[in-house]
Amino acid sequence: MALVLRSFYSSYHWLFHDYQDPRVDKYPLTSSPMLIFGLTALYVYFVTNWGQRFMSKRPPYDLTNVIKVYNFTQIIFNLAIGSYAAYYAYWRQTISISCGANDTTNDSYEMQQIILATYLYYMSKIIDLLDTVFFVLRKKNNQITFLHVYHHGGMVIATFIYFKFLSGSHGTLLGVINSYVHVIMYSYYLLTSYRPELKNSLWWKKHITQIQLIQFGVLVIHFLNPIFFFECQWPKAISLIGVIQNLFMFILFLDFYIKAYVRKSKKAQ
Repeated sequence: MALVLRSFYSSYHWLFHDYQDPRVDKYPLTSSPMLIFGLTALYVYFVTNWGQRFMSKRPPYDLTNVIKVYNFTQIIFNLAIGSYAAYYAYWRQTISISCGANDTTNDSYEMQQIILATYLYYMSKIIDLLDTVFFVLRKKNNQITFLHVYHHGGMVIATFIYFKFLSGSHGTLLGVINSYVHVIMYSYYLLTSYRPELKNSLWWKKHITQIQLIQFGVLVIHFLNPIFFFECQWPKAISLIGVIQNLFMFILFLDFYIKAYVRKSKKAQ
């Protein structure tokens, strides 16, 4: 047993201290996966179990003003992250959009800015967890779906792993596209907080879902590039995971799209 524990500790230390990207050591909340895995597990437990039980005999909180500030902050934050990363990664041609090699020896000024943007994107995924917390506190439990919780919790873990080992490489485009998609989403949320009647407009919701589907489709193609079309210093196994994950999200969102808009539209006819 002691030998097994020693072997596990040695592997853990090698992976998260020796093998990790040395350029990311200085950033908070990145030293150990235990904190992030624990935070994600706590999030899932709170939004699916304890939080709902806590609110069961309480009236919903009025978070109108809090959510307005939150949505506005998310718009600015995501716009800044997406633009900053796009400028230093692709406008300055620091990363090839067809093959973003994983080169941990590249410590140029441009690469440092991309790593900073990646870290901020990682922080934004942690902040995104508040979406579901607000649902719980407002007793909007019908909006706490498997898709919602899986997407939010999974993104925290995925961005942690990406930042820890692959910062400034091929997956940067995911953060850029996703940040701009979130600008559109939170703009919609902010607008409906001032004009609640727009929540009943399927036109807005339908096109936001279409944008999300396009996002996942583009990212599937992006992660296929290093596997089939380009010789790239980027792990093919990671690309395969990227393809599978984005394809899975595409299927989940497509299923939601069909149920929410296609079938309802046919029934309305």
